[in-house]
Amino acid sequence: MNQQQGGKYSAIASFVTYVKAMEALDPRRFPDEYAEHTDRIRELKPFLRAHGILDVMEIKNPEVAALIGV
Repeated sequence: MNQQQGGKYSAIASFVTYVKAMEALDPRRFPDEYAEHTDRIRELKPFLRAHGILDVMEIKNPEVAALIGV
């Protein structure tokens, strides 16, 4: 696997990990952790866009979709 592919898979894995973690948190009880996960999700948007992931993947969670602007 070359470096470019490794980055793509890392971005996808990280995205899924942060989304699942965010969905499991109550933002009222854990505001700092919730904000940290949403920040990480936003940071991944350029990587997901660059690799075309957002062109072929449907984001079902409306909150996540709004975070990354899709």
